[in-house]
Amino acid sequence: MTNINKRRVKKMIFPEKLKIRDVTLRDGLQNEPVFVETDQKINKIKNLIEAGFDRLEVTSFVHPKWVPAMKDADELGQNLPMARGVEYEALVPNKRGLDRFLNSKIHNALFFLSASTQHNQANLNKSSNESLIEIKDLIEETTKEGRKTIGAISTAFVCPFAGIVPYSEVERIAEYLVNNGVCELGLGDTIGKATPRQVYEYCSRLVEKFPDIPIGLHLHDTYGYGLANVMAGIQAGVQLIDVAQAGLGGCPYAPGSPGNIQASRVVKFLEKQNIKTGLDLEHLTTLDTEFPQLLGDSKGLTKTV
Repeated sequence: MTNINKRRVKKMIFPEKLKIRDVTLRDGLQNEPVFVETDQKINKIKNLIEAGFDRLEVTSFVHPKWVPAMKDADELGQNLPMARGVEYEALVPNKRGLDRFLNSKIHNALFFLSASTQHNQANLNKSSNESLIEIKDLIEETTKEGRKTIGAISTAFVCPFAGIVPYSEVERIAEYLVNNGVCELGLGDTIGKATPRQVYEYCSRLVEKFPDIPIGLHLHDTYGYGLANVMAGIQAGVQLIDVAQAGLGGCPYAPGSPGNIQASRVVKFLEKQNIKTGLDLEHLTTLDTEFPQLLGDSKGLTKTV
């Protein structure tokens, strides 16, 4: 008998359902030169809720000088349509951003930093360790106010400046965030260069280390690895996947991050494997056309599976 015949084949995991979070209003629009008016954003949020989303990342409390597309964060945060079971989330970069967040109707604060200190310096103008020290106080204050905290680790796999990020650095940051009280972790493949093997290895090790902390994936489809990385994450035990309508998105401080994984493609991919998402594919196909139209693209950016 050959070694191949002796080898045990691990059974794949196909969960009955998977939680999908929409990030179009934040990540999908943050790098666009066209500003989408607040009332238009609110209408699209209503459309997303109608499509079945109950977790939506809607804005970032960054200084509008750095990300002009988010200049209406305060107005949007005060006028969100409230719906039973729907949770809104926003990026919070610092103490000033936290004050603005706490004055909004947004439920969850997403504190972010990069596993690569080179990217963190470009994105936040400080080292990763400096960000961790600041985030500790932000988590404490947010928790006291009864809001949920999420720790998001950008460039968790590959950095545009430093290359492959060691797992040990990702785990170090994740452990610090968990020890200081975050309710959930997210790993970002910021420039879409992570391979399915790397996604599986990093995520499975974190799931094993933090069994009580939900772990999500934020993927970009730069090299066409997006759907394969979704499946790798599922096999590793990831419980949440970020998507954007029409594959919009990209980080202004990460060269080579052209777009998030497209909502309709992910949902179709999952449902072909009998993994329920609670999302209406027909609604998503319509949004693939409507979101680009807000940005002046009359054809839309829809891809097919």
